[in-house]
Amino acid sequence: MWMLLCMRFWYAIDREHTWQRRFIAIGAGVGGGLIYLIGTMMLEMLKESAPPESPDGTEIRVSAPAVVEPQKTKQ
Repeated sequence: MWMLLCMRFWYAIDREHTWQRRFIAIGAGVGGGLIYLIGTMMLEMLKESAPPESPDGTEIRVSAPAVVEPQKTKQ
């Protein structure tokens, strides 16, 4: 989307203004690269990590605590 937006501005600028067109093209490339890098870093952060290994190789299991429902009182 970023590159398409920059391409739209690039076509809108007159051919006589070559430096403006070059800056828009450079901005499109740098911006697209930064969006790609930030996206890949965010995806790596969102991935689920593996549970830690115990040092002596024993298996550790964790169970959810039992939920006790409150007793209803007679009125």
